[in-house]
Amino acid sequence: MRNLTPTITIGLVLIVALALVGVVSAQTQEFIGFIDSNVASKDYLFEMQAGQSVLVTAEATSGDLDTFLIVRDPQGNILLENDDRNNDTLDSAIGFTATESGIYTVTVSRYEFGDSSGDYLVRINVGDSSVLASLDTLTRLELSGTERIRDTEHFRIHYTLEGIDSTTETYAEATANSMELIYRIQVEEFGWPAPPPDGEHGGDSRYDVYLADLVDDYGDGALGYASPQDRVGDNINSERIEQYAATSYLAIENDFTEMPDIDMITTTPQTLMRATAAHEFHHAIQFGFDVNDIHNWYYEATAVWMETVTLAKDEDASGYVSYNYDYPELCFGTTTDPRDGQLQYGDWTFIQMLADDFGDDAVQNLWGSIAEQEGFAALQALLAKYEADIPSVLANYRLKNLVRDYDLAGEFQATVWLENSITNFGRWSFTGEGIQELAANYFELLMPAGVYQVNLVDGDNNLLQLWAVGINGTEGVAIPLNAGGTISTSGYEHVYLMVFNPVFDEDVDSCVYSNYSIEVQPGSGSPLTATQTWNAEHFEPLHMVGAGGSVQSNLANN
Repeated sequence: MRNLTPTITIGLVLIVALALVGVVSAQTQEFIGFIDSNVASKDYLFEMQAGQSVLVTAEATSGDLDTFLIVRDPQGNILLENDDRNNDTLDSAIGFTATESGIYTVTVSRYEFGDSSGDYLVRINVGDSSVLASLDTLTRLELSGTERIRDTEHFRIHYTLEGIDSTTETYAEATANSMELIYRIQVEEFGWPAPPPDGEHGGDSRYDVYLADLVDDYGDGALGYASPQDRVGDNINSERIEQYAATSYLAIENDFTEMPDIDMITTTPQTLMRATAAHEFHHAIQFGFDVNDIHNWYYEATAVWMETVTLAKDEDASGYVSYNYDYPELCFGTTTDPRDGQLQYGDWTFIQMLADDFGDDAVQNLWGSIAEQEGFAALQALLAKYEADIPSVLANYRLKNLVRDYDLAGEFQATVWLENSITNFGRWSFTGEGIQELAANYFELLMPAGVYQVNLVDGDNNLLQLWAVGINGTEGVAIPLNAGGTISTSGYEHVYLMVFNPVFDEDVDSCVYSNYSIEVQPGSGSPLTATQTWNAEHFEPLHMVGAGGSVQSNLANN
């Protein structure tokens, strides 16, 4: 474990246990205090002259405290914010060089979405630029050998040829070239704003990428990650006025050799590197809009989608879809799935649907909404511009997944989970636990061609929706039945019923199952007509075998 404590000379020590505000006049000061629900923050003032530098650190010394630092300029405006100074700690650090003289304010608090508490130690070290010498050691990766640098127009690649993080000059050069290509596509061609500059970090203003050993010999670990650092408020590279933009850096696996679950015959290390780089750099772009929206699915779904439109030949987004299709009954956006959050990666197809239905600009406009609002409110603000809403669009998404109306669907190697096959008149039900918020169950209607009355019964609060889907050749149609209606199955090669739950709230990780049953009886009168048409070129019939290969139960209540 690397040393996270900076080497500094401690001058006069002031211990402030009771005062809410302390004033620093010497070069280096220390403060101790305690944070909990009763005392959530404390302010400390310090003086700087233009051209001076400062390093501020906050370290938890007891409890489970997750520190958070804010520095305000002499006018009281937020200058920088930092939560976790690197991926290995919950402690915080901020460093910068002042552009104006005056009294600055440091606020130490706890991460706003948690309830941690404990003692802390705050250090404020003001001086010349040398006080920032330990900033990168505190906040960035420390490579296992002598650090080498490969600079491009927009990036600084940090790598080593020694120790566990060792890579090769060829790989470092390939990474540098790939990063510039990704920048050109995502920023210059697609028009996404570049990430905020990080000032003193990494040696200059270029965006920093570190090549390090992130995957162990068993294939566990991350292929790469984007680490947010200082929250700067507004991203100067954007025409918008953001409030929660943050600087960041990337770490990418140094060689991709420890990959037991990936076919390295058809997938090369450089292919994985490029897909990872496209994904992680888009996280850096996202942090330029909002570093910490309460819905994490926005970040992962968009970044995976960006793999498919940046370097389509290198994408591995299609590999996430089979898992996503295995659990359509789980609430949309949740991270409480059996694999602790992998569902959100497979929901890149939702981002693709937004682009398909509303145009490519819709995705960037979504992020403009995320910069202004939290959670589902951001998505609803976007959809309102197209006279749509969340339940209707999510219902369309669940239908689109059934039909597999995606250009890349030929690579999915999966169909949505089939709950049951309806083969007779009577009541039928699900084989699992029901459906959660904005989720769906799918049934095959295996009955002779004819007219049928299909109703939802025993649905929780009568809020669930029923849809019929017919497939004929390369065309799929959707018929909204609401709580029930009459349909004709004549003329279709396959007919399915989808039960959709339109209910949702902001807490996507606290989800509740809704119960129901489907009643099928002989129909009379005029069947309802289709309201939507889908491209069924990539449709494949659903079957009753799940991810683990086990056959699901058949007749539920007939």
